[in-house]
Amino acid sequence: MLSRVADSLYWMARYLERAEHSARVLAVKLEAMLEQTPDDAAEAWVRVVAALAWPLKEPVAGTPDILARRLTLDKTEPSSVLNSIRVARDNARQVRELISTEMWEQLNRQYLAIHSAEVEQEWSAQPVPFLREVVSELNLFAGLTDSTMRHGEGWHFIQLGRYTERAQAVSRLLDLHFGDLPADVKQPLRAPRYFDWLSLLKQCTAFEAYCKVYTADVVPAKVAEFLIFDPEFPHSIRFATDHIQEELSYVAPGAGGARRLQAERLAGRLKATLDYGQVEELLAGDIDGFLRGIQASCKQIHQSMYDAFIGYSVDELLTV
Repeated sequence: MLSRVADSLYWMARYLERAEHSARVLAVKLEAMLEQTPDDAAEAWVRVVAALAWPLKEPVAGTPDILARRLTLDKTEPSSVLNSIRVARDNARQVRELISTEMWEQLNRQYLAIHSAEVEQEWSAQPVPFLREVVSELNLFAGLTDSTMRHGEGWHFIQLGRYTERAQAVSRLLDLHFGDLPADVKQPLRAPRYFDWLSLLKQCTAFEAYCKVYTADVVPAKVAEFLIFDPEFPHSIRFATDHIQEELSYVAPGAGGARRLQAERLAGRLKATLDYGQVEELLAGDIDGFLRGIQASCKQIHQSMYDAFIGYSVDELLTV
């Protein structure tokens, strides 16, 4: 596969996963405000903004409405839902001939909807239903991708982008709830309370699945175990890292030996960390370092994958 094509498919998937994650987290947070005190809600908004617009360049300030709108519709906010969908569509347009008609029409329709003249009015009237609709439409695109696109090399690059973004996003979100705050978050925050743990599960679409495993007993240790180590839940870090290694095994034969092995080695090491980790050891030790290590490993895997399949030179390819 041409490196240009792989690049576009990979980034299309990453930006769509980012948009879906952001819209879902924002929808849950806006709903949760109804049951929180103003102080608790304000601290929770710091965690939300730090999770979706990172690294955090300045202290979080503004009303919930302003913050939520900025992270959803602000064209000047690089990590907004609107910008993520726009960049994803730009990448999809570059490979229009490789994705299905149904995929393109769905993504183009959502792009036009979120850029329409009526979008501000819709947002002002009902922001939560608006965000839920965005999530639903993005999930529809993911389903169309799986059911209408040939599961060849291009499809595997899409999955690789999706799960790389998911592993980073979930680990960052968890990092803001366990232990010390990341270095870029300067505002002091109290330890999360019961309702914060409940919201965290819902932000990861995990509440019902968690209850089926642990009942409705929401405690931090079990939340961490489920969202980090559960091998069967799609939004756990372990599930994502398992799929990163699996997708690399499908696309790796297209690269040269040394470049391919570096990407596979990093993914295998990360998978082993999640396969044999134990939540008790993490909570008794350095869970912050563990979660930040996952984020760093995802960045390394991304870079090695990029070097192997996308950013290599023609001379390097000819010498393999």
